[in-house]
Amino acid sequence: MGKTVITFGTYDLFHYGHLRIIQRARQLGDRLVVGVSSDALNYSKKAEYPAVPQDHRMAVVKAINGVDEVFLEESLEKKPEYCRRYNADVMVMGDDHLGRFDDILRGICECRYLPRTQDVSSTGLKKSISNDMLLKEASPQKARPIDQAYSAAGKNLVHATQHNIVFDLLIRAHDAYYDFVMVACTPFCRVMPRTIGGVTVFTANIVTYGRGLLVIPIALCMKYSYLGWASFLIMWHDFLDHLDGVVAKQHARDGRNIQDVKRGYDGALGAFLDAQMDKVVFCLCLWSYLLLCAYDTSELGLRAVVVVCSLALFALEFTIGCVRFGDYYRAKFAPPSDSKSPALRAVSEGKLKQKFESVGLALYALTLPDPARPEVRTYVYSGTICLLFAVYFSWQSLQHKLRARGARAQ
Repeated sequence: MGKTVITFGTYDLFHYGHLRIIQRARQLGDRLVVGVSSDALNYSKKAEYPAVPQDHRMAVVKAINGVDEVFLEESLEKKPEYCRRYNADVMVMGDDHLGRFDDILRGICECRYLPRTQDVSSTGLKKSISNDMLLKEASPQKARPIDQAYSAAGKNLVHATQHNIVFDLLIRAHDAYYDFVMVACTPFCRVMPRTIGGVTVFTANIVTYGRGLLVIPIALCMKYSYLGWASFLIMWHDFLDHLDGVVAKQHARDGRNIQDVKRGYDGALGAFLDAQMDKVVFCLCLWSYLLLCAYDTSELGLRAVVVVCSLALFALEFTIGCVRFGDYYRAKFAPPSDSKSPALRAVSEGKLKQKFESVGLALYALTLPDPARPEVRTYVYSGTICLLFAVYFSWQSLQHKLRARGARAQ
């Protein structure tokens, strides 16, 4: 058999740069094998899922003339295993990875880093699409706001259903907040050391576990009437939920997570824990609030609405958590060739649900111990409206996940 060349990529929104590197890789040998990054692997690298599902991306790459075989790349540290499996003589990557894989592939195959095609990238295309730049010349009619809607912070979320301008405005408000967190925190994440004295002290997972521990001080502040602090810590937890994503992105960008990759770190597990931690913290804090509330016969209607809304959210969060649990383990243990492995992409409804939960719970915390007091009615009404929105978006998110399961089962 002649020389075998292997290359890897995400190939999200396939463009000319992707085509050129595949063509140049093919010229280096007689057989070309292409590894397409799985959805879960892409999240572990960039803290975001591709815009195009993994089975669609594999089909596009397979259709290219000169590509002899395509497989699903599920882990960065398995590159030596993949190269051995396909008897690769040369591994080709873009020069943005210059020298990154030399050590782990030494003695296995040659590493070649080819120049990237300038001025074209999937990230740039996503930004252009989200800003409607590609359609300005082609479409003479004015686009509706919903047609210009894009997923939360442009992070490749998808909508569960079509929505109106109100939903679009909510998404854009969420995006603006997330963009602010990105701009404000990226410099800090860039200079903050990952390890001190050989001990790992700052990773996305550490931030996730740390925000989970906030349940304890939040409950104590509620119990001992430090209500302003309780409300602040609830919103601080919401901020940290964004921060762990910023940390994951920065460490993937500057290569500081390479040791984790070599040790077999499961990036999909980090994403799974991040989502489940949101549910655990919210449910425990809301349960603490309900336990600390004073219950009497006054304002029964108001109290009933608070309790019923809370119970609905408990049920929805538990159900969504179970679905995500099943999807994670199915994705983890599904065969690489299983094109029906579950897509673990988030939906924008889920992000809005989480935001409304945080704001609603923070407002509720200010009403203890008796939410029926006249002076806290504004907080109760506002918090209840937020949690009712959260119920709606939780239902939409759950429906999306169940529809996706049904489609995979067919």
